[in-house]
Amino acid sequence: MKTNHQRIPDRNPLAGFRVVRFATLIAAGLWISPTQAREPMDTGPDDKIIVESGEATPVTEKVRAAAPGTLVAILVKPGDNVKKDQILGHTELAATKYQLDLARHALENIAPLTAAEGQAEAWTATRVETEEAVRRRKVEKIRLDWAAGMEKFHRANHQAQLEQKKLQRIQYEYWQEQYEARFLRAPVDGVVTEVLSEPGKPVGYAAHVFTVSNEASYMIPVSVPAKLVQWVIANSMLPIRSSRSRFVTRGRVDSIIDDPSSPGRKIVRLLVSEADLPRGPDANPTGMTFDVLLPQDAARAG
Repeated sequence: MKTNHQRIPDRNPLAGFRVVRFATLIAAGLWISPTQAREPMDTGPDDKIIVESGEATPVTEKVRAAAPGTLVAILVKPGDNVKKDQILGHTELAATKYQLDLARHALENIAPLTAAEGQAEAWTATRVETEEAVRRRKVEKIRLDWAAGMEKFHRANHQAQLEQKKLQRIQYEYWQEQYEARFLRAPVDGVVTEVLSEPGKPVGYAAHVFTVSNEASYMIPVSVPAKLVQWVIANSMLPIRSSRSRFVTRGRVDSIIDDPSSPGRKIVRLLVSEADLPRGPDANPTGMTFDVLLPQDAARAG
């Protein structure tokens, strides 16, 4: 198949990525080789972007405290099987829960907002009636000025109540985040291999409290420009191919985090079962890199 190549200028943020026609990749069940796909090509309805991953590592996740505090409860022990997002322990909750409940009550109390809206609507109706009365010369114009002034006042009060409700939502979301930060959750399915603290002990911000491992899975990091991440969906499956062979499988999007080494980029973390990776005496998944296919919409955005 004849293929036309077009070089993307160096100023393009996607320079270095390979955009290829998906029909070519799946022909005969194989992808085209990385050397063939190195130059970006025109994108069309069947185009996708191939991104090279970082090295695969066995899943061993450190669970760190998201907020300082005193550890109140540890709910697991080494050897326990856990599911992703399962609560492993938490720090003190009472004070933060109290603030969260206050913020929720303020947000849910819409009586002042409803009253302000009703007053504004009532004075609008009064102003309209007064305008008609002035037109018929039944009342003095000063009455219309008064009605218009009251309408303006109550409209401003209603707007202030709307702004107050926005502020209350921000406060509620803040305390919701603070409350959630008191819980330590399993980042992946696996087995608890370490518990490094005990109830009653203080923990600092980012303190390592638990370790969760999964010997049957590997984590593959993929650094991607932030503009392309919006089309990568958590728990979706992305096709991947080993850079050292023609082995093709899929990785599940576990999470998307900021890339600390490169502003403007994100790290897409893929989980792949060991059973889905190459096998054999020379096929050790640790340290392997992969070519990862991003969704079609990402290629169109590029």
